[in-house]
Amino acid sequence: MGTTISHVVISYDVDRLHTQVKSSMESFGYKTNFSFSGSSKIYQLPNTSLWHGSKSSDQAMDDLKKTCNGLRVTLEKAIAVKADEFVGI
Repeated sequence: MGTTISHVVISYDVDRLHTQVKSSMESFGYKTNFSFSGSSKIYQLPNTSLWHGSKSSDQAMDDLKKTCNGLRVTLEKAIAVKADEFVGI
């Protein structure tokens, strides 16, 4: 179970209404980009991935499921991971 509150990245595929799913998740504080501490460079995530600075992976998955249910969108697949240490381009 992913219950540790930390940085989290969630990546997903939905059958439709991608823009609305992303907008709804952004209203919960998810972002389409990240930056490293002390760096001014901003890294963009792939279009079906989001980042949050203070959620657990369980919370992120629950947020996505609620969003998809509310929009009546089929969540085809998703993964949410604790992202305390990572590299980006």
